[in-house]
Amino acid sequence: MVSLPLSEDPERPGRMLRLYVCGVTPYEAGHMGHAFTFCAFDVLVRWVERCGVRVRYVQNVTDVDDPLFERARRDGVGWSELARRETEQLVEDMGRLGWRPPDVMPRVSDEIPAILEAVDQLADGGYAYGSDALYFDVSRYPGYGELSHRSRLSMVRKLRDEGLLGAVGREPKRDPLDFPLWRPSAPDEPAWPSRHGPGRPGWHIECSAMSMRYLGPQVDVHGGGRDLVFSHHESERAQSESLTGCVPFARAWMHCGMVRYQGRKMSKSLGNLVRVPEVLERVPPAALRLYLAAHHYRRDWSFRWEALEVAARLAGQLADLIGGPPGPDQPALDLVQEFSSALDDDLDTPRALRALRRAVRRRDRAAAAWMAGILCGDAALS
Repeated sequence: MVSLPLSEDPERPGRMLRLYVCGVTPYEAGHMGHAFTFCAFDVLVRWVERCGVRVRYVQNVTDVDDPLFERARRDGVGWSELARRETEQLVEDMGRLGWRPPDVMPRVSDEIPAILEAVDQLADGGYAYGSDALYFDVSRYPGYGELSHRSRLSMVRKLRDEGLLGAVGREPKRDPLDFPLWRPSAPDEPAWPSRHGPGRPGWHIECSAMSMRYLGPQVDVHGGGRDLVFSHHESERAQSESLTGCVPFARAWMHCGMVRYQGRKMSKSLGNLVRVPEVLERVPPAALRLYLAAHHYRRDWSFRWEALEVAARLAGQLADLIGGPPGPDQPALDLVQEFSSALDDDLDTPRALRALRRAVRRRDRAAAAWMAGILCGDAALS
């Protein structure tokens, strides 16, 4: 089976995988970058479960964050209504792609008590200081930067490029790398009472609190897009280990590559999005899953409509084979071994896809159906 750190299952004898994946800030419908990340983890979950290991899968919804509030202001809609609408759209899109839903999808707005408890513990432990907000004191965590392998200068530059650096000095922030745990809210933003003043949580503490509430002080695998390594995951790691003393916070990290379109990273801010419903107007859901699986989860790649048509042809061949006359009940052993070896090797879905193509060429209905069930989930073939 794929080499992953596993925990003891507290509910029954055996091993389990505690998986936390950073989800969306729901201010606009999901795009191919989201689909790529969430389908990659769907393949992981299905493969681990097929290998007999129980999975506890948590994926958050960041419905309290700056981009959501900015979009709500722009569109003249309430932030909670915008978050609800876009979250429902994401779940619908991923459902059409045959997603195995997470066991828990906590929303930040529902988790404020747990988040405040974590904030208060950090403040009481001397890991935070107050000025215009309550900041995490990075000087208290010497390993800051080790996860992202960035120098101090590189981290400061990235924060500046993303508009997250803020002002530095005795007031309000002592160090450019310090980040807010609790901050005041603008008049049109939600605010909750706290001993640090009314306001809302910082971005990073939200995920720490939610992962610890639903998975405990340590997770086996923490995932998300590669763009989250710094500053989100770097900061999450620092505050989580400071909170619990449990090191490492995540026993393994899985970061998915970026999807490009028209020569640039696909992103909401750039507006160069290809959305799931737009794609599913042209091809069946399983075709999109096969197209996504043709790219290794770690690598950046470019979305191309013409390449999607190749995946659509394979989906059609699969539909004809699986829906045709029954063949032998057991898949060919060499095909099973080839497919299994690929997924055990850092979830190498492109190589697993090649095994699926061989199964189709050999008309091995049992092997093709078994492989498609993992790579495509429950997505419709036609």
